[in-house]
Amino acid sequence: MTFEPSTSRTWHSHRYTNPVPFTPPKPIAPTPEDLKGSTVLVVDDERAWRVILETDLRMLGYKVSMAEDADQALERAQSDQPEVAIIDLMLPEPMDGWGLLNELRARGQKVPVIFYTASPVFPAGTDDPDVVGYMRKAVDRADLYALLPPAIRRSRERRVSES
Repeated sequence: MTFEPSTSRTWHSHRYTNPVPFTPPKPIAPTPEDLKGSTVLVVDDERAWRVILETDLRMLGYKVSMAEDADQALERAQSDQPEVAIIDLMLPEPMDGWGLLNELRARGQKVPVIFYTASPVFPAGTDDPDVVGYMRKAVDRADLYALLPPAIRRSRERRVSES
């Protein structure tokens, strides 16, 4: 079989003549030695995101506590005493990410929180000083992980000052 050039465009010729722009991912900064082994609570109802985040965080040297909904997250926060939490804003009913944050605070858990969401719109700001930031799931995960060391340091400083 020989290939004859033709005027019709095949999928292959289209792919090569109109490439999709590719942006390589940012390099992920290594975890500072003194923070390796810190516990990060990840709360997301989507299994794929739990797997991605758990894999990355373990590779970076963190301990990971996983929860797929707010009830599980409250149990893990109590048992595992995380130093920072990454919480999906759009958790399933009855308690979304905001509800989870409010319940953690009501229980005296002042863990710093990074909201991680597929939503393109972030809610209006909160007066909670421990909401470290909001990250869209579509952005580079290196930006998410860069928020962890300062949040963990703040968590540790508070624990020392409260003891």
